[in-house]
Amino acid sequence: MTSTISRRSLARLGLVAGAGAATTVAAASSASAVSSTFRVGHLNILSTISHADFIHDLNLIAGHCHLLGLNEVQFRRDELRTWADNNGWHLYMPSGTWPGAEPLLARKSMFRATSSGDRGSTFVCDTGGSAEPPPPRYLTWISWEHIPSGRHVNHVNSHLNAHIDDNGSPYDLPRTGDAEKHIRMIRDLAVARSDNGQVVVSGDFNVDYQDDKRVQYSRFPYTVLEESQAAGAIPGLRSGYSQLGVTNLPTLGNRRIDYIYEWVRVPSSRLMEMTNHYVVDGTKSDHNGVVAAFSMTH
Repeated sequence: MTSTISRRSLARLGLVAGAGAATTVAAASSASAVSSTFRVGHLNILSTISHADFIHDLNLIAGHCHLLGLNEVQFRRDELRTWADNNGWHLYMPSGTWPGAEPLLARKSMFRATSSGDRGSTFVCDTGGSAEPPPPRYLTWISWEHIPSGRHVNHVNSHLNAHIDDNGSPYDLPRTGDAEKHIRMIRDLAVARSDNGQVVVSGDFNVDYQDDKRVQYSRFPYTVLEESQAAGAIPGLRSGYSQLGVTNLPTLGNRRIDYIYEWVRVPSSRLMEMTNHYVVDGTKSDHNGVVAAFSMTH
């Protein structure tokens, strides 16, 4: 199975010049020292679209990556299993409706599950609030073995509550408080998994990166996950937006709310680094996909 970026995407995948530009050069210069690359993708596939549109979006994002995190697919278990079996992918989809909403997939030609079966699903919250309450939220994670290098890559995937921020500032709602707890749990899990190999984090976090960076609310992703990019805050998580620049193409409307992060280590211990980061449009869903390329030393 293959897929291509639409012509519209190709014209718009350039990065906005800014703080990430120097990092792009540094990543490119070090890439020659590594022996293999792989790509991580993420897509929130709208839960109400048809089967045909679901398969279209799944094929589209899968054509760009080797590891994949999805959101809103809690009612697609049979469809996902059939697709994975037919297209050469591993699928980790925890049992239960809502734990299964955030599954993880890996292309069999590039990754396999670790022999220890190191994986999990962690309950976060079941929120009330004004209007329709969000569904229960979970963190899903698994440790894959990168076949070319033999190294472990821990993939964490999740989906934060919607309608939690107003241009980067928090709404005073129960769902916002639970999202703040959720963000801390993502951070804690990434720290814990970093002892067992490399770490990537993906998800729809429902806070725009640019608004979050501008406001820097103390309990939102830019401050909690990226530690406001403070000097000396490495090792730590860094998003594709912060490392390589803000993508020209948003992921939902005019917002950049879908993320891929890596756990960045100090230079002397760094075995993996993000070398490219882009958005994939042409989906039938309301979200676009996001993809990050990584280089791995052997």
